[in-house]
Amino acid sequence: MKRLAFISLLLLIGFAQTALADSPGPLLNPDRAYPPSCVAFPLPAPGGPLANVQVLAYTIDQNYNLTGSTEQITLTLWRSPCNGGKAALLGSIARDSAHSNTWPAPLIPSLYVNQNGHESWARIAQDPNTFSSAIGEGLDPFFDSLSFVFEEPYDLNVPYVDYSAALAITNGNGDAFATLAAYNPAQYTTANQPLQISGYQTGNYGDPSGGQGIQVEVAESSTANQRYLVLAWYTYDATGTSYWLFNSTAFTIGDRSAAFPLGYYGGGGFAGGAGTVSAAVWGNITVTFPDCDHMVMSYGSASGLPSGVPTGSGIRTFTRVTNINGVTCDQL
Repeated sequence: MKRLAFISLLLLIGFAQTALADSPGPLLNPDRAYPPSCVAFPLPAPGGPLANVQVLAYTIDQNYNLTGSTEQITLTLWRSPCNGGKAALLGSIARDSAHSNTWPAPLIPSLYVNQNGHESWARIAQDPNTFSSAIGEGLDPFFDSLSFVFEEPYDLNVPYVDYSAALAITNGNGDAFATLAAYNPAQYTTANQPLQISGYQTGNYGDPSGGQGIQVEVAESSTANQRYLVLAWYTYDATGTSYWLFNSTAFTIGDRSAAFPLGYYGGGGFAGGAGTVSAAVWGNITVTFPDCDHMVMSYGSASGLPSGVPTGSGIRTFTRVTNINGVTCDQL
């Protein structure tokens, strides 16, 4: 009995430890400013029309006491294209190179947004699409430069800001640092290009008219500046029997398309039964993601394929069926 009790105690302790480490997974931020796929860390570099203004910032000394003086810093504002004709608003603050990494240091200025007659505090953060993280405006110093994205305050009492529409960035007293016109995609070279391939495109894509499906996974790589795209195409052969093609390829982070061969398999058994599996090249595909909800695939089979292996070429558009928890591409 003692031995059984001891074993039971171990089981209880094990379950307790497991429960403490358990997590239901990430939640979507219902009050975020942008679709998750719009901006991610590291933040995109300045591009398109820029607004550069000089701002006076209060300074503190090495003991973090206010000096009573100010330092002129440069505030730069720009937009980054998002899916669906929207844009994210980003900014940076920078000291003159002569003052870089010196004391006294300027405090990060407090920024406000004025839109449609409402002036409200602007939450700025280095990591986008978070619930509440923010940079310490008016509290923390910076020593060289700092980039950030404008976010929604996690407060339903604050008027929602459309960062793609016209607005002004102010000091909170109605004085505008800069006035920005509405986002115009024509001013941005990347606005109409396919999405950069990332984990946000991971999911299942379907073609209801043909009963086919594509499963896509974007995986990490141990090689710097590289990821993997894994793709399975569930289609049919000439007899109407299900047929699947599969492969993966490495691509450079930032690529907007991927081209690679697909393979077909044979010789195996159901549920891992007896059989010697063989693999051969079927043909080549190129995939792009024009938006979060679609994948375009051009395909062409190789010549000289054995009888029974489906062949053909063309371009098909597949529609997203599922989003992956924590990496939902484009739902506000």
